[in-house]
Amino acid sequence: MKLIMQRVHMNKCNCREKKQITLDRDFNVPDAKPDALQIMKEQGEIQIEEAHMMEGKASVRGAMHFQILYATDGGAGISEMSGSIPFEETIPLSCAERGDELTVQAAFGDLRSELINSRKLGMKAIVNLDVKAETVCDGEGAVDLEEADNVYSKKKTLDVSRLVFSKKDILRVRDEWKIPGTKDAIGSVLYSDVQLGEMNTRMMENELQVDGQATFFVIYLGEGEEGSINYFENTIPVEGTIDCGGCQPDMVVQVMTGLHSRDIEIKEDEDGENRVMDVELVVDFDIKVYGQEQLELLTDFYSLKTICKPIYEESFFENLIMHNKNKAKISGKISAGDYSPLQIWNVTGDLRIDRQTQQQDKVLVEGIIEASVLYLTGDEKIPLASVKSSIPFEQSVEADGITENSNVWLQGSLEQISGTLTGDKEIEIKAVAALDVIAFERIEEPIIHDYESEEIDWKERSRDPGMVGYVVQEGESLWDVAKHFYTTEDSIREINQLEQDELEAGDILLVLKEVS
Repeated sequence: MKLIMQRVHMNKCNCREKKQITLDRDFNVPDAKPDALQIMKEQGEIQIEEAHMMEGKASVRGAMHFQILYATDGGAGISEMSGSIPFEETIPLSCAERGDELTVQAAFGDLRSELINSRKLGMKAIVNLDVKAETVCDGEGAVDLEEADNVYSKKKTLDVSRLVFSKKDILRVRDEWKIPGTKDAIGSVLYSDVQLGEMNTRMMENELQVDGQATFFVIYLGEGEEGSINYFENTIPVEGTIDCGGCQPDMVVQVMTGLHSRDIEIKEDEDGENRVMDVELVVDFDIKVYGQEQLELLTDFYSLKTICKPIYEESFFENLIMHNKNKAKISGKISAGDYSPLQIWNVTGDLRIDRQTQQQDKVLVEGIIEASVLYLTGDEKIPLASVKSSIPFEQSVEADGITENSNVWLQGSLEQISGTLTGDKEIEIKAVAALDVIAFERIEEPIIHDYESEEIDWKERSRDPGMVGYVVQEGESLWDVAKHFYTTEDSIREINQLEQDELEAGDILLVLKEVS
């Protein structure tokens, strides 16, 4: 007699830790750049350069790259400087193993710049690191028996999710625009920003289809010695396919995206003027694809010829409960600060999820949008100013079937954000947040991975009476009684003329001894 085993590939999170780090450094304004009068706007991005497992901890190395736009006294009245602050952190992961795959998500908790003096600027950032150690594990169990004569078995059907595909990849997109004739030709680019919107993904046969967009914004000085300040804004379609061999349209896909890099090139148009802007983006994709299947596990068996003792061990499975994409409309009013806006040039925002609470059949999401508005002022010395403010939000996402113990994956992004002047110094912010929720049920099931057997003592068994009366105990089933007396369920049904299999404590059954 031999056990037939089956494996189910799953992605298991062994350990997850969050750590907040503070980056703080002062930078001298380069000699070639003019004195700083006031900071108008800053932006930053975090790049994780390396992450690897060590014994009981993870090492994460990266850098925070920043760009500062500041007002100057004289000349064009505006300039910029950029730089980076490297970091290397060790995060304890007590439950992780060396072979685990690390996933690191980094987001700003806060980003601020300050004017120390006309030749020195300071950058301060709070960076939130979310580190997960995952491994592809096998939930394995006996599903059947072969070469088994006079053996009776009991089985159980489980709905399980299996990890079909896991991959990290990139998608390169490129677009080109011509600056309209109503604006100056490009002399030099002062500041640029790219914001990824929602990435709509759809699983096709053997590939993932991507359909989204990014918003591109640039501030530049026009050509000539006294070039004026201009801005240009446009959207970049993020479209394409990523190979996902073995995947099918009915499978569930979990995708995390991020901006890896961007490259801007200024070109001449047909008239020889610098009016063509060529932009290339590289977008990171972390893809996991799950398929559903029914696993029929062997839960017990016995033989009429030998004494069989199944050996059990706990095994781990997951089953997809739900996948729901939800959109939340968020609005709020913020103050413009020291200057009255004449015109809004650019509105950006970062979505931060501070808390997710799992309740019966829903997930309560709480967080903020860190909105940043760049606007034109009426001050000749400070032509541009920016203001930052937090707008709180709360959204309930329907999640039928989940409980407090479910494994919930939540990804949020800003689909769109805009600002409107509603008063002398008041700006109304409107945004749409996209929330993607995937929930799994954790299943721990005792499974048979081996068995022991020994011969039946037939001399001892021959002394047993040919028929006995048996009083059913609490929780016993027809299977339990048949196994205990080395007989069959059919035999007990026939002798006792049972019309149903359900037994109650105290029932009396006649059991006939089987003769082998």
